[in-house]
Amino acid sequence: MRQSPERIVHLAVLDFLRAVLFGNPVIHHSPNELGLSGAAAARQVAKHKHLGMTSGFPDLVAFTFHGPLFFEVKAEGNYPTPAQRAVHADLERMGYRCAVVRSIDDVRVALARWGIPTRETEPNGEMLP
Repeated sequence: MRQSPERIVHLAVLDFLRAVLFGNPVIHHSPNELGLSGAAAARQVAKHKHLGMTSGFPDLVAFTFHGPLFFEVKAEGNYPTPAQRAVHADLERMGYRCAVVRSIDDVRVALARWGIPTRETEPNGEMLP
């Protein structure tokens, strides 16, 4: 099975977060893309929206002792859609942390900017809040 560039980045980011975040965080992927087209896709989208799916919701949420961390994963050269930018702005307006990441280094930068300790930055462990 051929993997898309975005899927490769997504899996790398997911593995990295699992490896470096303290406290056994819960990490959730929100599958907003269905891989369907036509009438089948329209039915699935309608069903998921009825159940609470939010278009533009970030790909990954890491629930940590420092609060939830939202990550929109993009392949190099791809950018957030207008719906994604709107959801990211709403999350940030409510005080949540949200970043668009294209690499593990982007994740490192976001975690450092947010002051989130990791096994890389605090090799002796973390003082939990």
